[in-house]
Amino acid sequence: MPRSKIVTINGKQITVKEHKIKELRDEIIPKFSAVLDTQEIASKGIKDLIPIFESKIVEFFPEVTEADIDESYPSEIEALIEAWVEVNFTGLKKLYKPLLSLAQMGMVK
Repeated sequence: MPRSKIVTINGKQITVKEHKIKELRDEIIPKFSAVLDTQEIASKGIKDLIPIFESKIVEFFPEVTEADIDESYPSEIEALIEAWVEVNFTGLKKLYKPLLSLAQMGMVK
């Protein structure tokens, strides 16, 4: 059963749902590449980044509107992003420390 978490943005309940691996690979990761386009970000002032940020959040979370973002607190946006990472990557986070420990032990020998 896929994981989900409910987050409140501007008084609206948003359900953050876990994506399938193929969705992460084929849809989500390419969107992240576009978001992290450093040339687009580097050429903008902080005031110009807000509309870019709003459009990207709406792209990842279609039930969130730009008006919701305008009226939300930064902590609500932070909770939304944290919920997305938790729902989609909890398994990786749980495996990361043991794998890193094993890798470090192998390097010591």
